[in-house]
Amino acid sequence: METLFVMIEELKTNYHPPFLYHNFYHIYNKAVGSDLLFYTDENYKYFLKKFSFFMNNFVNTYAFCLLPNHFHFLISPIVNDPEIISRQFKRLFISYSMALNKQRGRRGNLFQKNFKRKVVCGENHLKKVVHYIHVNPLHHSVFTDFKNYAYSSYKIIIGTGFTNLKRIDVINWFSGIKEFIDCHKKNKIDIWKELLALEEKI
Repeated sequence: METLFVMIEELKTNYHPPFLYHNFYHIYNKAVGSDLLFYTDENYKYFLKKFSFFMNNFVNTYAFCLLPNHFHFLISPIVNDPEIISRQFKRLFISYSMALNKQRGRRGNLFQKNFKRKVVCGENHLKKVVHYIHVNPLHHSVFTDFKNYAYSSYKIIIGTGFTNLKRIDVINWFSGIKEFIDCHKKNKIDIWKELLALEEKI
């Protein structure tokens, strides 16, 4: 057990750790150069559809946010084979890139190579990452009312409709839906401070 703890602590400083079974990972990647990943509502929807197709049988997903030039996911592998997870993400990126390149008449890589992921350990860290992911539209001045941003998991988690997200797990980390909502009511200054502190870790 002590050896596993030491290994996880080392992984937390690595931007490309292996996808270990039942570990939690903050996944993020962006478009190459000044390109965008998403231009239209249909682009966002198509990427989420492709994510479900390629990843749902291999990872649990807890939170996400898609922004014009990058994305964030909080996931946990449910298969005990790191190479399979990496392969599925590669397939996702290739499939979406081919579709967008065809639509936009562009060529070449769309995503930056070697997408980053950070190991997330403990409920306190998990809560901070969930909050960080949800306030990203505000952080990047994409959408000031991040609670109503169409392409994040915030509204899904507080909703009641069907979802593949592990909604109950997330709510339990916050000790209830009220606490989840209250955590996202922090004022802008507090949010900036938390974002800066978290970004130093990721």
